[in-house]
Amino acid sequence: MPVDEPTLLPTEKGTTAVWRGVDLYPSPDPVGYARRKARVFSLSPRSLVYVPSIGLGYGLAELLASLPPGCAVLCVEAHQPLMALAMAQGLPRDQRLMIVRTDDEQAAAGALREMGESRFRRVVEVPLNAGYRLAPAVYAGMRRALEDQLHEYWRNRLTLIALGSLQVRNLFANVPLLARGGDLTSLRTSLPVVVAGAGPSLEEFLPALRAVRSNVILIAVDTALPRLAQESLPPDIVVALEAQLANLQDFLPRLPEAGTLLACELSSLPAVPRLFDGRVHFFSCAFAPLRLFTRMAGAGILPCPFPALGSVGVAALNAALRLTSKQVFLAGLDFSYPGFLTHTRGAPLHLAALAGSFRLDAAEGTSFKAIVERRKKIVPDKTGRPVLTDAILASYRDSLRRIVAYAGGRVYDACASGLDLGAPRVSHRELKEMVNAAGEGGHTLEAGRASVTTVERLRSFIRSELEILDRGEELLRAAFGSSTASPDCLRFLDDADYALIHFPDWPRNEAPDRGFLARADVAARYYAERLRRVQSLL
Repeated sequence: MPVDEPTLLPTEKGTTAVWRGVDLYPSPDPVGYARRKARVFSLSPRSLVYVPSIGLGYGLAELLASLPPGCAVLCVEAHQPLMALAMAQGLPRDQRLMIVRTDDEQAAAGALREMGESRFRRVVEVPLNAGYRLAPAVYAGMRRALEDQLHEYWRNRLTLIALGSLQVRNLFANVPLLARGGDLTSLRTSLPVVVAGAGPSLEEFLPALRAVRSNVILIAVDTALPRLAQESLPPDIVVALEAQLANLQDFLPRLPEAGTLLACELSSLPAVPRLFDGRVHFFSCAFAPLRLFTRMAGAGILPCPFPALGSVGVAALNAALRLTSKQVFLAGLDFSYPGFLTHTRGAPLHLAALAGSFRLDAAEGTSFKAIVERRKKIVPDKTGRPVLTDAILASYRDSLRRIVAYAGGRVYDACASGLDLGAPRVSHRELKEMVNAAGEGGHTLEAGRASVTTVERLRSFIRSELEILDRGEELLRAAFGSSTASPDCLRFLDDADYALIHFPDWPRNEAPDRGFLARADVAARYYAERLRRVQSLL
């Protein structure tokens, strides 16, 4: 049986290789060809240069020599025989070069994370040989994965610049409530759970929800609360994630029912948990890689950790799977704009459109204009028909699909419209049958211990944070009189990362300039004052 290995072919100006009918380089001058290709590309600073297929390694050294500042090269080889051949030929060694042997898109994205996404602004593909023709779809998919990874990083980074400081301030404002609020992990039920989002498909689901309401636990996203209240279907748990003031609209004009609990992210708007006195169960999302979260966990005050999900609907599913071992049914999680609608009737955005409409500008026109102004795309929905969505909603849907995949077949989709959620679809009749088969266990929702932590632990944590900030102010003042920041000062900047999270140039450089240090000093003083206010409330 013939061995499937690349064949080396010597030429007058170097060696080329042929494999599976593909000549990696033109035979007259293989080395010169790769070198010319390496020099012909015009690169901008801070570019990630993606080289699909390593070939025999020709041109890599010339590419590295011509790199502008801040650039690096990621070479990905999908085939082990070519990788072995290239290594035998000898490859350049350079800190700006990473060579990865994989045919997996996520592994390629992981290599970018290892290199550090913050270093790069764009992905530039530079093929130095024809090896990419051996698996064009694989290499194209890995490029898309790299671009998506970089796009997601900078989207999240811009979100932190805009909202990171607000999230940290909210977190500290909510810390005193941990001594009175419960941990989400303390909630348990033996019933199936329905997760209600605020998408347009919630309307079609309301009759089925009414039919099974007495035999399920209902978890609603905060934006769905007004619509459910209109139907006299108060949820058992409402989930709040949003840090901005607009979130308060979800709880107006009617306050939640006395029996409704709040599952609240620790950095959400502080006014919201204060509406649920004694009925709050906290969870926490690591919205940024902050050492603050590690210290909070070590102090025993960090509530139930969630991944950074971004979407309140995805967080609600995560909560539901922790709540029960029975089935979880999804409704109103569309992650799209079916019929140019953004939300169900009665949601705050819909009510705002009604309030702002008049004879020549109807509410439907307002919603349509809001969608048109967004950068959108057309994708197939659950039935294969085209539907509008955008990059952010699609990323939320992808996060939910990953959770569904790990749920062991317990999650079902009870609505016909919206994006495919990766869960088996059930009709309303099948939903009723499945809920009835689970048995009438009674409307039970059990809560465990009363609070996340104690006042003493909270006081101790705040004292330790104030010591870090006070010491940091001294180190920063000393750095102003020196040409460089001391190692202790640099360690402080890493420890006080939450105070710097909104800086456009965070994470810091190895040698931060005086401007960075001056801004850090202002931020440290600001948070020290806020923590002293928190301390006075404990």
